[in-house]
Amino acid sequence: MRILIIRLGAFGDLVHTLPLAADLHQAGHEVHWLCEERWASVLRGSPALTAVHVLPKALLKRTLPMAQLFTQWRRRIATLRALRVDVVIDAQGLAKSALLAGLSGAQLRIGHAQPRAREGSWLISQRRTPAVADHVIDQQRALGLPLVRASGPWRFPLPAWTDERAWAAAWCSSRALVRPWALNVGAGWPTKVWPVPRQVEFLRVANRPVLVLWGSPAERAVAEELTAQVPTAVLAPPSSIPQLAGLIAQAAVLVSGDTGPLHLALALGVPSVGLFGPVPATRNGPRGRHHRTFQAPGAAWERRDVRRVDMGAITAGDVVAAAAAIARC
Repeated sequence: MRILIIRLGAFGDLVHTLPLAADLHQAGHEVHWLCEERWASVLRGSPALTAVHVLPKALLKRTLPMAQLFTQWRRRIATLRALRVDVVIDAQGLAKSALLAGLSGAQLRIGHAQPRAREGSWLISQRRTPAVADHVIDQQRALGLPLVRASGPWRFPLPAWTDERAWAAAWCSSRALVRPWALNVGAGWPTKVWPVPRQVEFLRVANRPVLVLWGSPAERAVAEELTAQVPTAVLAPPSSIPQLAGLIAQAAVLVSGDTGPLHLALALGVPSVGLFGPVPATRNGPRGRHHRTFQAPGAAWERRDVRRVDMGAITAGDVVAAAAAIARC
């Protein structure tokens, strides 16, 4: 059976949905995936996927003239329909993903039930899966239950990223970094970010080489501030997502807020300490004996107002102790 997963973004959400693709692939289905163009590198080369299809940035940002935008959307829908998928799974649960699911031409449309599905997306689905499980990965795997029996541990069929791993190993070797600890400085929501004074304190208490990871220009500015204050901190180079995976794979342990690099560490099998605030660690956090999570007090699901989420309540000493307990030698 040919199946299309629609999970457009973002970084960590794609990682959380990969076990669903693994279940479907193991059951013998042909699995395709539709995502935003900027996140395609997370998926391209996955052994569980036959193909990765993308929505160009211009279609989502509406930067094209209306006539051009309409033509591009019509071509994109025609391409999807030409796949002749039997089943489409809306793993996003938003209006745009539901619209794409409805226009895919699939005989069966599966999606989340309310309240997991939002913006009326549940109206497009023919089979609606309730969010019975606590963890988001288990919620995503449950979408495949009409087609497979999802059981066993989470499996993350990431691309091999052989060249990127070799690049990261060479970069670390050139700086005499052997199994360094890693600290990811940012996150998608301001309320998920560990305050800079806490990060400085962590680097000082750790008293060992720590690779400081960053993504955006704003995060780079923070990373540069940290490495300027603490001599044992090493600024990571600019990197693509596959190169970031290579750098994380070199680490003995990763410390990060609830964001893509933390979830990527779980998928790579790298020990991690997750720092959680507005989203429960029980929903998004890594699990297993090689992972630890901390939950800061504050307002649930608050995206912007950092005054309502006390990420600073997570102390540097506790995080260092947790990292030391699980770090690889």
